[in-house]
Amino acid sequence: MSDPQVPSVVGAVRQRLAIRTRARAARESVTSARYARWREKPVVPGTVLYEAFSGNGMLDNPEAIFRYLLSQPDMEHLQHTWVLDDPAKHAEVLAEFDGHPRVRFVQIRSDGYFKALATSQYLVNNATFPQELAKRPEQTYLNTWHGIPLKYMGFDMAGGGPSSKNITRNFLQTDFMIGACAYMTDTMYRHAYRMQGIYRGAVIEEGHPRTDRQVEALKDPGPTLRLLEERGCRIDGRKVVLFAPTWRGDSFQDPRVNAGQLLATVKDLQKALDPSEYVVLLKVHQVVYDAVKQRVSGGDGVDFLVPNSVPTNQTLAVADLLVTDYSSIFFDYLATGRPVVHYVPDLDDYRGSRGLYLDESDLPGPVCATVPDLVDAVTAALAAGTSERSLELAEVYNPKDDGSVCERVVDIVFRGKEDPSYTVHRDFASAKETLLVYLGSLKTQGITTSALNLLRNLDYDRYDVTAYYTFSKGPDRLKNANLVDDRARVIPRVVQFNGSPAKVRRETKKLMEHGLPEQLGADHVKFWTDEWQRVFGHARFDHLIDFSGYGCYSPFLFSVTEAKHKSIWLHNDMYADMQRETVGEKHLEDRLQAVFTTYKYFDHLVSVSPELDRVNRKQLAEYAPPDRFTYAVNTIDGDRILDLSGLTAAQVAAKARGEDVANVGPATTVEIDAANLTQAMNVLLEHYDVRDVLREARGRLRLANQPAPTKDAVTFVTVGRLSPAKNHARMIKAFAKVHETNPHVRLIVMGYGPLEQELQGLINSLGMDSAVTLAGLVDNPFAILAESDCFLLSSDWEGQPMVILEARVLGLPIVTTAFSSAADSVPEDAGIVVPQSVKGLAEGMRKFLAGDVRATPLDPAAYNAMAMEQFDAAIHHRPGG
Repeated sequence: MSDPQVPSVVGAVRQRLAIRTRARAARESVTSARYARWREKPVVPGTVLYEAFSGNGMLDNPEAIFRYLLSQPDMEHLQHTWVLDDPAKHAEVLAEFDGHPRVRFVQIRSDGYFKALATSQYLVNNATFPQELAKRPEQTYLNTWHGIPLKYMGFDMAGGGPSSKNITRNFLQTDFMIGACAYMTDTMYRHAYRMQGIYRGAVIEEGHPRTDRQVEALKDPGPTLRLLEERGCRIDGRKVVLFAPTWRGDSFQDPRVNAGQLLATVKDLQKALDPSEYVVLLKVHQVVYDAVKQRVSGGDGVDFLVPNSVPTNQTLAVADLLVTDYSSIFFDYLATGRPVVHYVPDLDDYRGSRGLYLDESDLPGPVCATVPDLVDAVTAALAAGTSERSLELAEVYNPKDDGSVCERVVDIVFRGKEDPSYTVHRDFASAKETLLVYLGSLKTQGITTSALNLLRNLDYDRYDVTAYYTFSKGPDRLKNANLVDDRARVIPRVVQFNGSPAKVRRETKKLMEHGLPEQLGADHVKFWTDEWQRVFGHARFDHLIDFSGYGCYSPFLFSVTEAKHKSIWLHNDMYADMQRETVGEKHLEDRLQAVFTTYKYFDHLVSVSPELDRVNRKQLAEYAPPDRFTYAVNTIDGDRILDLSGLTAAQVAAKARGEDVANVGPATTVEIDAANLTQAMNVLLEHYDVRDVLREARGRLRLANQPAPTKDAVTFVTVGRLSPAKNHARMIKAFAKVHETNPHVRLIVMGYGPLEQELQGLINSLGMDSAVTLAGLVDNPFAILAESDCFLLSSDWEGQPMVILEARVLGLPIVTTAFSSAADSVPEDAGIVVPQSVKGLAEGMRKFLAGDVRATPLDPAAYNAMAMEQFDAAIHHRPGG
């Protein structure tokens, strides 16, 4: 029985989410149009754009480089633009440069911001520019970053690849990045963000520019102490203990901070120290400064919070001891030779959830988990004075922080002078072949399964692999994104072209309606070259592979991009797919017609079976010469199939011999509390599409209500989208005929699609509702396959069905209709192929019930070895050779 509240709750939340989605899309299209408009204007020589921490102030390495450039006589021709998030928050810096003829400010994401981003000759950032950025050839991009990594970064974090998409994209567009030391270059750039193999810029390993201010302040601390006093910190000649914790959160746009806990720690420290000799100052990360400042404004703490406007490294120079946690700030502090104490009350949790590159024994000072231990460690460290451990580690992490870092960086980037003594790395090329593989949208379907399996089976000793896909926050696609092999570099593409909505529509509509012309026009080349730059920057690959095969985006993009080999996968009889009608319309006609016109730009047109290769070679002859067609069967992930099924290979073999195998997994009972239905629905719909929620609920309910099979029950099973191509109606009708004389049989249909209601109506009309279950989209179909007896497929057309391969791994006999590649998919030892009719499919089921259809389980290892040989041959295939 349905709850009457559900429709109203779902409708209201659905409307709210739709409005929010449309509003976000509108904002993004406006900013993209602004940026694209300014990209039509020339780059202005001698202009520099600086951004630090998404506009949080004039800070960090960009600030140090800016002030050095401003002081140099040979750089007086430069015009400087600084990005600020909210000018009202930065009164001091605005006052300092008020009226300066060569310094101006723009608010982040304003029209002036996008003008500067598009037309400045030099771009300097210590984090990332937004997703619109597509650096122009006349521009030079220097990314200074903002710290040596202690906590895991990039791909080293769980799920870090997708969440680092804009960082990876920015790095690939840079001409120069700053690596303070060899540890940073190797740990962060080469490995954590996987620049090794595809980065084409240079890493300057000459220290952090911001430390020049630290060296200067160490020599003469007076100006810094006076600045701190002027900005509200009461020092009064006392020694400084600086508490500088890191921030929590996934991005600068969404930081988290427990201001109350930070303030309490400062007070506990101050209380334990002699207030006439020591003062405890709090330096928080720039991105959480506003939240902490709001907490202390007008109350306790206003006199010990270090303002954002005071450069961090100047503050470090006057600190007699540093207390920190996982912040990389301690690396800069090492050069002072003064003691460091680490206060990490959540060390075990943090190490488990985020991860750290260094062990406790690698840190410069004692590690404390409680305030009493912290007080004892601080007291002891202050009494000891100079830290030999800090000086020792400074040789590793600060070998170039000598007060002249800015000069060397400016020499390289702005003056074009690279002294032989400078350490500049350009050795990022890979000895491996580089592959860029487009996976498509990652929605759950056979092509996605095939793509994920391919990534698991590639030889990573031979190939450097980059996978990209259309990014989506939908739970189904996020789930599949998390299944991408960890060894592959991922670059999720945010769906957003640069250009006015009208221009984007005009270009894409023209290509969708007419495909690529015989000769590519200048506008087309520029549009798609700009898009490549936006997504992949300077990166180039040996192989461009469109594994999806049905979308227009990658074929159009690859048409303007150079590579040694370009391959596109043909997962079906593509011409027949173009002609097929669904509800009276040829839904794929325009799209596939456009894709076909790109085939001339591909070296390899790869079908997924020998028979499909023969079909496509003939049907698509007008779009590509026959010697460009080849084939490679899809791979499988046998280990995952077995793991999720709950069966071992030995149990599968025993089941295939007709031996009894115990059911997998115990039955469970779930208590449902309906008291908070409305609130629960709201929470679910904040994170999941309403259609996914309802589909999941229906499927689970149907499975739960299905009577448990008796000992002599026989279960037929199928998996696939509920679409016309799969022709589930034929299967259900055939099953009903078999059920008339075999009432012990049942059918489970896993999958979802547009024909769900129609098929349920058919089941009801045939009186099969107690024997046939539409289970919906099932997260783990293999557990159900493992408890079934025979796999059915009733398709009118298929490429190489992954579901058949998966069923064969579990030893299920196959009964399938005779689509064009059926013989390739179901050899004689796997099952039988029957005519595409109700009668034929019913006869196949009866043959199985009579014991005339047996199967030998598929050996995943042997099969994959064969499949990968075909893959390697296909992408290296030499037309005409």
